[in-house]
Amino acid sequence: MIKEVIKNTGVKVLRKSIFLILMLFIFQSVSYSQDFAKVHSLISEGIDAEYNMDFSLALSKFQEAKNLSPNDLRGPFFEQTIYYWKALLTRNKSDYETFMNLSDKLVEKCENIVDKNENDLDARLYLGWTYTIRAFAVGFMGENYLKAASEIKDGSENLKFVLEKNPEYNDAALGLGVYNYLTSFIPRKLQWLTDILGFSGNRDEGQRLLKQASEKGTYTSNEAKFYLTLLSWREEKYPEAEAYAQQLKSRYPQSPAVWMLTGGLFSQQDKMTEAIDAYEKSLEYNKGKESEIIFRIAYGALSTAYFRMNIYDKASDYGKRFITYLTKDENMNNRLYSIGVSLEFSGDRNGALEYYNKARTDFKDDNEWEKYWLRRLKERQSAPLTKTDSLLIVADNNRAVGRLTESANDYKTLLAAGQTYNDDIKSQINHGLGQLYSKQKDHNKAIEQFKMNLSLNPQNEKWLVPEAYFQIGRAYLKLGNRSEAQKNFDKALDVDYDYDFKEAMDGKIKNELSKYK
Repeated sequence: MIKEVIKNTGVKVLRKSIFLILMLFIFQSVSYSQDFAKVHSLISEGIDAEYNMDFSLALSKFQEAKNLSPNDLRGPFFEQTIYYWKALLTRNKSDYETFMNLSDKLVEKCENIVDKNENDLDARLYLGWTYTIRAFAVGFMGENYLKAASEIKDGSENLKFVLEKNPEYNDAALGLGVYNYLTSFIPRKLQWLTDILGFSGNRDEGQRLLKQASEKGTYTSNEAKFYLTLLSWREEKYPEAEAYAQQLKSRYPQSPAVWMLTGGLFSQQDKMTEAIDAYEKSLEYNKGKESEIIFRIAYGALSTAYFRMNIYDKASDYGKRFITYLTKDENMNNRLYSIGVSLEFSGDRNGALEYYNKARTDFKDDNEWEKYWLRRLKERQSAPLTKTDSLLIVADNNRAVGRLTESANDYKTLLAAGQTYNDDIKSQINHGLGQLYSKQKDHNKAIEQFKMNLSLNPQNEKWLVPEAYFQIGRAYLKLGNRSEAQKNFDKALDVDYDYDFKEAMDGKIKNELSKYK
């Protein structure tokens, strides 16, 4: 009897224990399911806020997701992206350091998971994606190219692993797509990295993967469209770029960032009036958010647009506003130059000197952009604009905004002046006319004009000689003569003396060759 009681009691206890375990399992499963859905909702809301340049709201959403589900990798991954984008947009060292600290923690967390289960695709995804954006941040900030190369390799290997195991894990396609596309344009000075680390990109594969992410990605669809807009723009496939930009506008009709992207796309096509309207919309939709990043980028873009349209009072006004938002880590000399020149055109030489004299000298040796504009600022400090200088600027601006008839007349005025110009001025006129003929699609005439610079020996504008080879190569490509194009590209690369933008030449050539197969 006692044995029966014990037996029955044991069965009841066992049944109750099994029931409790089952209920606990069900509860945990439901809880996890609810947390997964809630985290997904928070991440999606945060991404939308990020695109609307409301970084504070985005950060709060990502941190809420992280606190809600500490073991979910999505919250900490997207939290770090706030500081990643801010660092890339502003070159702010503080944001960069915060990003690196957060990503260090996430990398450690992901690697611990992978050590226990190498087939954990979520951990592989966020590890690979984090390594990829770390590599771009490190390289962009000019911190350590070897570290950047090592991390982008680690990133690509993890993302490849994810897609090999599950080709439908579409979010992994974004990072791998960006990796493939951008590393296919590694310049000659960094080729040693690809030899040491054994990787190289594939442009076509990069585009395919980005399209996969844009069409099917859960969290990467819109970011992929953003990259595809930029890449199509780079390759001068403007209808394609505008189509992607329009998709982003449909998704985020009041996004300051998307309107800035649209304005830049218009500007690249000489549609300066439309560009200005887009930049103004960006400022309008920034009201209430007061994003300093948008103020800075929009003011800079508007200053450039009005300068190109030869509307110098607005160019200097927006340029001055832009300067107030710059950090000590950002390029400044080109803007100081355009503000100063705008003030000179307005008759204010003293005001111009105030900006010329602010020339920045504390930049890294490999910053070709700042170095070039520092030289131009020193020229402007030493002497006011001459009539020839002014005509060259106006002619260049008219050409840049598609006023080709006005630009041609400006160059005619320069040539009809009867002056004996030195080789620096001659090379600028030849370059300007060559560019003008290219825009008119008279490529044979452009070639003849650029060739005139090959016999010149400019003292300051030395870059216009190798640039002439490059432009001749571009013209031959457009005429369908790849062999002659390559010959001239090789001559551009073979120029052995130092000149402005020398390190950028290889990348420019690769980009041109990629447009014509």
